[in-house]
Amino acid sequence: MWKCKKCSCNRFYQTFRGILSIEKADKNQEIIKSRDDILKYSKFYCEECKKSGWTLDEVAKWEEDMNE
Repeated sequence: MWKCKKCSCNRFYQTFRGILSIEKADKNQEIIKSRDDILKYSKFYCEECKKSGWTLDEVAKWEEDMNE
């Protein structure tokens, strides 16, 4: 399990912005076909302490879960 190097939290997020071009959707608003997306990702962030980095291993370290 990945755990934050600063606070040991195991929840992280990454924001992004971009364009999703929808070519076709059904009656339930499910996208059937879309063109290539253009996405720009931000850094990874720890949900608890907001430690950030461009890769997950800059923010967190892997620890084996003894329960699994």
